[in-house]
Amino acid sequence: MKRNVLEQVAREADATKRSRSTHRIIGLGVGVTLLLGVGAGAAFALGIVPTSSDDVTPSSAAAASASPTPTPEPTPTPPPVDYEVTAGQPASRLGLDCETLVDPAVIESLFTSAVAATDPLVTASEIGASIPRRTSILSVGGTVCEWSNGEANNDQYGTSDTYVGVAVSVMPRPAEGWSDRAVSLLDVGDYSTCDDFGCRSSAEVGDAWVTVEAFGGESKALIPGHWQPLVDAVAEAVSSAGPATEYIAPDRAGAPFPETCESMMPLDVVASIAGTSVEPTGGGGWSEWAEARLQARNFSCGWTEEGGVGRGGALNISWVRDGRWAFDRMLLAGTTSPVELTGLRSSDAAVIRCFDTTSETYCGVDLRVGQDWLNVTASGRDQTIRYAEALLAQLAS
Repeated sequence: MKRNVLEQVAREADATKRSRSTHRIIGLGVGVTLLLGVGAGAAFALGIVPTSSDDVTPSSAAAASASPTPTPEPTPTPPPVDYEVTAGQPASRLGLDCETLVDPAVIESLFTSAVAATDPLVTASEIGASIPRRTSILSVGGTVCEWSNGEANNDQYGTSDTYVGVAVSVMPRPAEGWSDRAVSLLDVGDYSTCDDFGCRSSAEVGDAWVTVEAFGGESKALIPGHWQPLVDAVAEAVSSAGPATEYIAPDRAGAPFPETCESMMPLDVVASIAGTSVEPTGGGGWSEWAEARLQARNFSCGWTEEGGVGRGGALNISWVRDGRWAFDRMLLAGTTSPVELTGLRSSDAAVIRCFDTTSETYCGVDLRVGQDWLNVTASGRDQTIRYAEALLAQLAS
């Protein structure tokens, strides 16, 4: 049965709670890639956060007495990660950029260890197999900035225990106004909070939905007392930026993009590759990046075993229209390898990335087809490749 992709988004499932550690993702599997809904911010607002890991065991008394006056070790400075706005990336509709958004001194004061400007698409691509959730914020002329020590940070798959950093997302309001789902969240009111896990804020500032999120890692490098000055500085910068310019979707030079999940991948094709009966999957929840996906029409389609229990899924397909610029940035994470696919044109490209959990191996095939970035995520390398080849055949039909 055909379903419009807009309807699919309305049924996308709630996001799982964000894990503080990429090393403790147990039984994550492909099911987590099917989730669009509540972002980490909503989980924070509701108090739904994972427990933090134990503190680092202090040195023994004997070691302390052997070195009564220890010499402080210099704090290592992470190498700066210089990246430019990739060709094709839409310009900020608020005229913001990461270099001038916040005074570097305000960011530095938030941590006891050094951080530097890092590419949020790269750190998010260091763990997981799907398109980073915040990519669509950039697609619609929003701003996403990160200052960190360069460790993995993905708000869908988890954050490394050693990650120290802060990320800022600025999602411009659509010309037609916020969606009903966004309004229901923003009407709850602004919030800014910290706990042992980290700090998080969400607010509507002028023409934008602004979120800020910081983590201090197992080293407890985050200073909560310096959190609110950063939030206030971001809000001031966004407020001073003035009204957002209108979002104009890029003209498509290639073939029309599929408008339904059935046209993206027929149900019988999914079932044939899965080796069992399947059904579309979805749920509820919303976030600033989900709002961006709605505006950019960068949705996702998911299928799970028919009558299956839990969140396990057979297949998930997501995409970024005109997202070649983001595909190129993702490659800088160094987690992919080239893969040969039947039906891939010589002008296009495909890479694969796989990760092991305690129960399975889940993989994602990233496709650069024309100017678009498509991602196919499933369980197991061979099956994921079969799905990717089926998608290429469907797009060529």
